[in-house]
Amino acid sequence: MLFSFFSLMTQAKPADNADFIGSQRCAACHQQAYKEWQGSHHDQAMMVADSASVLGDFDQATFTLNGITSTFFKKGDEYWVNTDGADGKLQDFKIDYTFGVSPLQQYLIGFDDGRYQSLSIAWDSRSKEEGGQRWFHLYPDVSGHEDVLHWTRFSQNWNSRCAECHSTNLQKNYDVSSNSYQTTWFEIDVACESCHGAGSQHIEWLNSKDDNKGDNKGLLTDIRSDGQWQRSPGLNTAAKHGASRAHTDQQINSCAGCHSRRSIIGEVDNKTPQGKELLDTHLSRLIESPLYHVDGQILDEVYVYGSFVQSKMYQRGVVCSDCHNPHSLKLKAPDNQVCAQCHNPSVFDQPEHHHHNNTSEGSQCVNCHMPETTYMTVDPRRDHSLRIPRPDLSQSLGVPNACNQCHTDKETDWTLAAFKQWYPDRIEHASFAPLIYAGEQGAAQALPQLSALVDDESMPIMVRASGLQLLRNYPNQYAVNTALLQLESSSATMRLAAIGVIELLPEQQRIRHLWPLMSDPVKAIRLEAARLFASMLVSHNVVLQPSQKQTVQAAVDEYIASIQLNADTPAGQMQLGVLYQSMNQWGLAEQAYQQALLIEPHYIPALLNRADLFRAKGQDQLALPLLEKAILIDANNVSANYAMGLLMIRLKQLDKATAYLEVAATQAPDIVRYSYVYAVALFESGKRDWAITMLKRALLRSPGNTDILSALASYLDMQGRKEEARQYSAQLPQSSQ
Repeated sequence: MLFSFFSLMTQAKPADNADFIGSQRCAACHQQAYKEWQGSHHDQAMMVADSASVLGDFDQATFTLNGITSTFFKKGDEYWVNTDGADGKLQDFKIDYTFGVSPLQQYLIGFDDGRYQSLSIAWDSRSKEEGGQRWFHLYPDVSGHEDVLHWTRFSQNWNSRCAECHSTNLQKNYDVSSNSYQTTWFEIDVACESCHGAGSQHIEWLNSKDDNKGDNKGLLTDIRSDGQWQRSPGLNTAAKHGASRAHTDQQINSCAGCHSRRSIIGEVDNKTPQGKELLDTHLSRLIESPLYHVDGQILDEVYVYGSFVQSKMYQRGVVCSDCHNPHSLKLKAPDNQVCAQCHNPSVFDQPEHHHHNNTSEGSQCVNCHMPETTYMTVDPRRDHSLRIPRPDLSQSLGVPNACNQCHTDKETDWTLAAFKQWYPDRIEHASFAPLIYAGEQGAAQALPQLSALVDDESMPIMVRASGLQLLRNYPNQYAVNTALLQLESSSATMRLAAIGVIELLPEQQRIRHLWPLMSDPVKAIRLEAARLFASMLVSHNVVLQPSQKQTVQAAVDEYIASIQLNADTPAGQMQLGVLYQSMNQWGLAEQAYQQALLIEPHYIPALLNRADLFRAKGQDQLALPLLEKAILIDANNVSANYAMGLLMIRLKQLDKATAYLEVAATQAPDIVRYSYVYAVALFESGKRDWAITMLKRALLRSPGNTDILSALASYLDMQGRKEEARQYSAQLPQSSQ
């Protein structure tokens, strides 16, 4: 990609769309809402860089990191920075737009291929008293211009990674052939029609009072909160009356399109009425490492939705606008008063409940039930699962708890003792966290309990689906049978998670169970079914009738169209490559992997997939330099070392194989498969006692693992340790012996 010294490109322009009317038009009637929205984070999500919007110090201010000194300055009314470009050399770059406002502000720089890149040196817009009013680096460990987190790399690309949620009616307009953009928007910020949809039909309703426009008065997305919260006599918490789950989800799903960790699978059409299902446009992530702790608390940046749908609040009908003003985005009441809208303050806002002085930070509901995690160095965000602190789980599973996050000078034992004294009934409550942890380890004894969690309708869908997803770690009929029951669930999230488990079945069995899902009303489910059926178009194990082939091909075409929405991402190209590879279209698969590496040359998953493509074609010598490059980029990358270890085994270089496999097994001890393969390689290379020791250690992490038990029984028998071998053999299921 070529970078100029100056940003000479034509700046992204508003798209001409007659169906959008603009926030100024809305303001004519909705003056209060418009006034509240002005100055909000949505309003200031993105702005032209000028004296009114730029908060940073551009008066020859400097910032130095890793030997690079960047200088911020002005040329007339323009804002500029002299910093290292894609080639590592200092250059002058013009700031085109501001991005965000508080607690930090970032800056966008345009290039002549239509890209906008987000500068990694950001302005801390907090007050000096809070430690702000300074330049700081979002990634202080960045090693230089070849680092994947450098501001010129894909990870900091605005068009692909940021733009959709910061502007109204954004059209990415990526061209694969030239690897360039012509991105447009209707309004630069998150304006009225981002949430309500294009407003022209609302204007038509206003002018005609056409009753055919329905209760929503011509607006395309009905995100009003329905029902009434009432606290009945004798009850300390309000209940919602007259609300529908579908209507509740419509508002939450509208917010979730941006406020969630998700990928795009369908275009959000702001010009037609919107449905209620998030999975028609976005694929949200479940409770999994490294996004969440095993108890569902936020770990990586997951943007609220995933934690909120775990909460009792969500289960009982709370929506975003119950706590937040939807236009100003501010809380609807200060401090504990926002909670007191529903929770009786004479009971809950008392020292008898929170055991803190009423003037202390510990008396604030959110500090106990919505602890903060800081991202982007200075941006604290609250966990919206609104959970009760569980120091017992901190002790057993290592997850955080709000008490020790505040009382950092205290040990968990201190917290647990106080908690047992104050809330003896709470500490005994069952938690799904141990099951999620055991499922991630593939612990055999956890399977029945995981299955029970999946079937437990009293648990949040987010939790049940996360448990169901983990059944992929159990390639047996028990896990599959649990998933089969969920294929007819009324929850699209459950049906989707079930498909991933059904993938364990042979192709002949998959087709019988998954065929009805090819016509599922929810897009994400159709796409996932299409992914599994794609290989059947070329399979020798399944014979499809001509009409079935047409159905599968149409589904695969829809799947490809969905992937193309992310064609400007290395992950999207890799997904495309995997699809083509499953259909034996080697040339298209190779092309997709190469495109992924054009977008981000250091994207290790694409290097590994391309190497695997060569492995599948019997061309290991072509795979070798790709794996070497991956390990050069990250010597401790688990997948790269594992793949290299397997390659060395195929090349009959066992000593080298064990060295690479040792890295994989050491870096990812929770992935028992790595330890198992490492032990097998050790045994085959003559290090037999060490191999048996490694297998025994792996078995402690995954009790009942049949591969490990079988290997131990066999290896011990070969060593003449017959009685010890019989002890492990006896633990194998009857069919495995």
